[in-house]
Amino acid sequence: MSRSNSVPTSLADEAPLDAKVLDALGRALTAHYEDVVRAPLPERFLVLLEDLEKKERKVRSGGGADASR
Repeated sequence: MSRSNSVPTSLADEAPLDAKVLDALGRALTAHYEDVVRAPLPERFLVLLEDLEKKERKVRSGGGADASR
């Protein structure tokens, strides 16, 4: 069966991307990553982190079996 008009089955079958395209993709991904890193944490995450820190301090200070829950 001929595969001349079929979709490539692997990356090796695809044509390489132009350097300008790769550069543009790299810049776009970098900008998106920087936006994600700069985004504030949701309030719920901050509350959960605070609760975890309190439990860890309690365990370190010998707060008993209750602290590990």
